[in-house]
Amino acid sequence: MLVSVIIPTYNRGKTIGRAVDSVLAQSWKSMEIIVVDSHSTDATGEVLAAYGDKIRLVHGARRGPAAGRNVGIKAARGGVISFLDSDDEWLPDKLERQMKLLEAGEAAGVKCCVCNARKEVADGSVTSFAIARLRPAQREGVWFNPAEVLTTRFLFFNQVVAIRREVLEQTGYFREDMPLNEDYDLALRLAVTGPWAFIADPLVVWHEHAENGSRAFGALEICQSTLQILNDLRSSSQFGPLLPAGLLRRRIRILNQTRTALRISTGTNAVARWSGKCLLSYLRVCEALYRRSPSTPRMVTDAL
Repeated sequence: MLVSVIIPTYNRGKTIGRAVDSVLAQSWKSMEIIVVDSHSTDATGEVLAAYGDKIRLVHGARRGPAAGRNVGIKAARGGVISFLDSDDEWLPDKLERQMKLLEAGEAAGVKCCVCNARKEVADGSVTSFAIARLRPAQREGVWFNPAEVLTTRFLFFNQVVAIRREVLEQTGYFREDMPLNEDYDLALRLAVTGPWAFIADPLVVWHEHAENGSRAFGALEICQSTLQILNDLRSSSQFGPLLPAGLLRRRIRILNQTRTALRISTGTNAVARWSGKCLLSYLRVCEALYRRSPSTPRMVTDAL
């Protein structure tokens, strides 16, 4: 089956070659590479031109990576869609392993596969599964409850996913009105469609930059964006009834309390700031205890 690999980019002349090369090195050869360049003004165009017909170059308006991915999806010809940011890279067997799991899980309704990622940060490295507290019992297999787990936490998503196009058409593409967390929104919509496949091995390398994703935003902005996503999905007639209602209510309540604490802690009144910081500390302790309790959903998995 043909896989469409979509790489949005803007002014990444120093890193786009590494990203494209990592896709060209994939052991799964039935693929097309679509690079969506938002009219870069650096050397990105020259780097891409050197690849000739090895890639399909599409130009899109500078409206952010979500819009660039959507442009790529519309141009894609493959039955499976996968994404890579232009400053990151894949290990050579990433697509092959994901495609084998998608094929093995077809009878069980598996239409989405995620793998682990190694995040290279200033003080070392950590995996995306570790950050999300995902501890599957198997090295790879089928994940039966992604909606329960993702309602309670964020999982690094864009670079690690392979999605059957048919389910992406059903759930919709990336929201272009969100400056961050658009990947979390799409992940939740996909999570209610059925079981996922997973690979616990890190097959993606994410490189930290100051402008990467949520690092360009403050804690309050991230909190408000997550709240908007969850409230919008809860009120959706398509997705709301399929999300775990109790877990969703709890997450929204905690986020509302966190938003209040963040606002108070950054105010002008010293006493109020102290109160806000105390509330934030209290909420962190409560969340730490909750994560260790039986109420927190864990991955329910099996081998494929």
